[in-house]
Amino acid sequence: MLKWIDNPKEKQSITRSILANLPEWFGLPEANQNYENEAQHCPMVARFDNGTPVGFFSIKETGPKTLSLHVLGVKKAYHGKGIGQALFEEVKRYAKKKGYRFFTVKTLDPSRESEEYRQTRLFYEKIGFVKLETFPTLWGKNNPCLFMGRHVNDTKNING
Repeated sequence: MLKWIDNPKEKQSITRSILANLPEWFGLPEANQNYENEAQHCPMVARFDNGTPVGFFSIKETGPKTLSLHVLGVKKAYHGKGIGQALFEEVKRYAKKKGYRFFTVKTLDPSRESEEYRQTRLFYEKIGFVKLETFPTLWGKNNPCLFMGRHVNDTKNING
């Protein structure tokens, strides 16, 4: 079941529980705390299994016509089951309804290879994102930031 979350404390709780399940991606407690705090003020859609959150997308307006995939995650046991794609389709419906034109997302650039972030980039590419720019020092010299984007109305079918 997909559900838009309105309650800030519920947003914080969902963010905390899912990021805790993904330490390979979210292993910095101070960064996770920032995600939890910021998620309280962002639109969020979550996927539930028997009443328990198993995935979420928190989105943030970064310009008058642009939404950023601010923070998102799907519990490891649910990877590869289409939950991320379903959440993104719901976010696309929201973006179209609200008149947004672009999506952006930041992730780790492939110049600092990591199997987990290779999987992340493949997911973003699968749902239509393309590389826009690399910021070598945005997150520090050891964590180059890859900035990706796509048009909200991109006709690319996420299933291929």
